Amino acid sequence: MRPSCTKSACILARTLSLLYVYELKGNNMKNLLLGTLLVVICHSANAYISGIAIQTDKSSNMQVYVNGKLFNKQPGNFVRIKSKPGLFHVKVKVLNPYDNIYYIVKKDIRVEKGYEFFYRMVFQKGQKPRIQEIRRYPVYSKYFLNPVLYNRHPTA
Repeated sequence: MRPSCTKSACILARTLSLLYVYELKGNNMKNLLLGTLLVVICHSANAYISGIAIQTDKSSNMQVYVNGKLFNKQPGNFVRIKSKPGLFHVKVKVLNPYDNIYYIVKKDIRVEKGYEFFYRMVFQKGQKPRIQEIRRYPVYSKYFLNPVLYNRHPTA
């Protein structure tokens, strides 16, 4: 794994690669392949995996929708979603153990690169359930992200 580039450097590289593809003349396959390779390399720079984990009590079940897509067809009490970083619109259909009514709880969650965010459904008597962030765990160890580990030069 290599560390990702900064945001401004990545934007600059994408712009240069798109300009290069735009400047292609004729059907020169070598130039087209080189331009495509530049675009793919820039997109893989933000390839850190991230995730969301949502848990309920053992006595209640839930179904989780992320950006309109159902993630668990069988209702359960724990769901883990692995994805790229970004903003997610999470909708949870959950059974409240106090009054045995299904509620739909919505929350927008911003996920940062390299972290898994852990959420829990909080139930209170007489109130609608809510999603509460518990903590966030790093997906990658800082030790393995050190580029010196992968340098095989004898003087390093």
